[in-house]
Amino acid sequence: MDKIVHFGLFGGTVFLLCLGVYLQKRVLTKFTLTLIALSASFYGLAIEYIQKYIAIHRSFDMSDVAADTVGAIAGIIAFNLVRKWWLK
Repeated sequence: MDKIVHFGLFGGTVFLLCLGVYLQKRVLTKFTLTLIALSASFYGLAIEYIQKYIAIHRSFDMSDVAADTVGAIAGIIAFNLVRKWWLK
């Protein structure tokens, strides 16, 4: 269940970020999409390291990072589908 939450939160965040940038600029390059996905993935990794080294009674979980990354990629894919079909 935890991984589904990570996937959904990162996917939703990336999707909404892409949508917001697109609606303001009317253009979103592959480079920008890649940068957004990588930033989200690194953010997920940073949160896990913070849990390991700073937070008390928390631990690092690489599968959380994987769920975050897959969610970010799914957010990009979902945005591209929405842009293709509804945001012409």
